Amino acid sequence: MHTRDTETGFSYGWVIVFASLILLVGSFGTQLTFAVFLKSLSAEFGWTRAAISGAMSLAMGVSGLIGLFMGRLTDRLDVRIVIGVAMVVGAASYVLLAGMHSLWQFYLYFGLGGGICIGSTYAPVSATVSKWFSRRRALALGIALMGIGVGQMTLSPVAAYLIERTGWRTTYVILGVVILVCALPALFLLGRRPPETAAASRPGSSEGGSTDGQASSSIEGMTIRQAARTAPFWMMMITGVAIASGFYIIAAHLIPAATDAGIAPTTAALILTVSGVAGIPGTVAGTWWLTDALGHRWALFVLCAGQAVALFLLVPTSSLWAFYVLAALLAFCFSASTPVRQAMAPPLFGLRSIGAVLGFAYLAWSIGALAGPFLGGLIYDLTRSYDLAFVLGGVLLLIGAASVYLWGAHKGEAGYATQVLSRTEQPGE
Repeated sequence: MHTRDTETGFSYGWVIVFASLILLVGSFGTQLTFAVFLKSLSAEFGWTRAAISGAMSLAMGVSGLIGLFMGRLTDRLDVRIVIGVAMVVGAASYVLLAGMHSLWQFYLYFGLGGGICIGSTYAPVSATVSKWFSRRRALALGIALMGIGVGQMTLSPVAAYLIERTGWRTTYVILGVVILVCALPALFLLGRRPPETAAASRPGSSEGGSTDGQASSSIEGMTIRQAARTAPFWMMMITGVAIASGFYIIAAHLIPAATDAGIAPTTAALILTVSGVAGIPGTVAGTWWLTDALGHRWALFVLCAGQAVALFLLVPTSSLWAFYVLAALLAFCFSASTPVRQAMAPPLFGLRSIGAVLGFAYLAWSIGALAGPFLGGLIYDLTRSYDLAFVLGGVLLLIGAASVYLWGAHKGEAGYATQVLSRTEQPGE
């Protein structure tokens, strides 16, 4: 890879990052306006909040499965084809939402169509950005994925304003247009291929250094079947479930927990604002200086452990300032852990099937996103307290940290990857 692509100078890779950020603003940002529409839909149709929320659960499940397949397609097709089809499906689904009259239509358009939309962007974007960067891969991924948070922070209040002014049906149409507009930079800019050396994980690169023990493979890298036979692949799966479970337990239940502690609802709502603000430096600064100082493996270990500690400390917490501090710590660690985890994949498995590997990683993340809110709610219903839910989330994150410590590198370091790659490939791989 050209020096300017991997060190400090400007490269076309940063154009890819910018286009990816805008794309995720449209695909994920529109989906994350869900809560803004909840009361309007309930008031008009008489649907329960549980019934409406089921569409979001469906969307997360569909996105995980779709992300798995779209990641593999990204390895074989022009990424613009994958993204283009997905954005058309997503935009059409939002336009159709404007004319819905039944709950099954909401599940079809928002759950299935919206799930396809977000699932078809996350893994392809992660794979494409990964191919353009080496030393600053975690930082580049962090900036690109920041589009998810930026979309939620900007489109949610815009949607709330539009609902008040024009009604929820017109707002859904406008969001459909937003999806298409945000996809345009990606459709024009993501087609350029990275330099040939960007497709390789270079031996002795500073991608976390020898302290990470991260194996560098050939330019081709492992097939998905070869990767799945390694311990680091299952580390990626375990950390995905653990990180997403912990985060979504908090996302769904932190405000109710704060109000249960006697904090006023309007004041408690500011906790999410603090969380959103803290996530931005986590996405950028956390991925930059932590990976430089510790390497990817130990950075992910520290970030998982940090989230676990914050969840455990929520159990005795009752004061507002403590909720602010812990919410900020959780957001910082979560926002940094996601791109750092993804940036580990190319040095571990090469770039031959990076889309497929990250597709599986996203599937694991989606499983955690599905399980976290449900488990938190179930535990509260059974115990009338969130304490056990926070402890469970912390334990899962400790298991994730342990998997990073044990399996964050190939056995025998580079020699093990070489052995895997030298095996005779089976037909169909």
